[in-house]
Amino acid sequence: MSLDILQILATEPRQFVLCTVVQVKGSAPRHAGSKMLLGREGRVFGSVGGGRGEAMVLKAAAELLGGRQPTLLDIDMQGMEVEGNAMVCGGNSRILVEPLINKAPYQKALTLLRQGLPALLVKDPVTGETALMDGQGQWLEGHVVAADPELARQALQSGHPVLAESGRILYDPLLPREKLLILGAGHVGQALAALAPGLGFQVSVGDDRPPFLAPGRFPGGVVALGGSYTEIVGKFPFDPSTYVVIVTKGHLTDLECVRAVLPRPWRYAGFMGSRRKTRLVLEQVAQEGFDSAKVEALRGPIGLELGAETPEELAVAIAGELIAARRKAPLLEATHGARKALRQAP
Repeated sequence: MSLDILQILATEPRQFVLCTVVQVKGSAPRHAGSKMLLGREGRVFGSVGGGRGEAMVLKAAAELLGGRQPTLLDIDMQGMEVEGNAMVCGGNSRILVEPLINKAPYQKALTLLRQGLPALLVKDPVTGETALMDGQGQWLEGHVVAADPELARQALQSGHPVLAESGRILYDPLLPREKLLILGAGHVGQALAALAPGLGFQVSVGDDRPPFLAPGRFPGGVVALGGSYTEIVGKFPFDPSTYVVIVTKGHLTDLECVRAVLPRPWRYAGFMGSRRKTRLVLEQVAQEGFDSAKVEALRGPIGLELGAETPEELAVAIAGELIAARRKAPLLEATHGARKALRQAP
């Protein structure tokens, strides 16, 4: 759930119906966890896929406004005739459509997310009962007796909803807004800072050169951080939803950044450069005794293989890799393995 949607439903007094993709099979337009909010005036926030499928969900949501009982809606997109009426995406989506009666769990979840902490909504799709756990599995609002701690852990770890086989309990994780720290405010860093906010990242750019952080170089909302790179990293509020892109002016400052970032928690971290440069930097920090698993997880060189050359093209290639990390796309691990093999080649 986006922080914007959570803030709307938690703080506005009006009635809403919340629509959540809880399961996906085959090819579907949105992943599990995608959400849409419908208000009384027909106001819609978010999306569960668009097109005819979303129109069906909106119709069901409108019928539930002011009601109490939720419903699970199955959207079949496995039509075989391109000229027929059935949708032909090739998959199915199961969507929970629920009137929001008790907003307290969402209000407490919003507080946690603003603090950079995860939360877990535990719901009964039949009765509409909703409770809230924190990231450690402790109940903060309400209590669902039949909740399974292992399924709760799986949902928090994966970042995606888990529906129990019985269909009676849904574990819906809410994660803090993803933060992107760009270390290096040169051409590529500037281009990425212009692109990333539109992808939902909360963007900060750090550089040890004050002129590169001058007002007007970055879009509104992008935070500029000055000082040495070690100082910038030391003050930044890292958490498991943090992404780090290292694109500084040279290998020495890249190495400084890598040393500072490795001990911190992050979802994604990597640096730009040639295969030789990345190999040398990674070998250096491995020799210095940094955690081998964290060194192995560090990406380098970063950016999808698009043949990119200009700063703007490189920013698109890097942003593509960030999206792959966000969605846990198989492409990311395949690319990481291939780059590792190339770095080790003679």
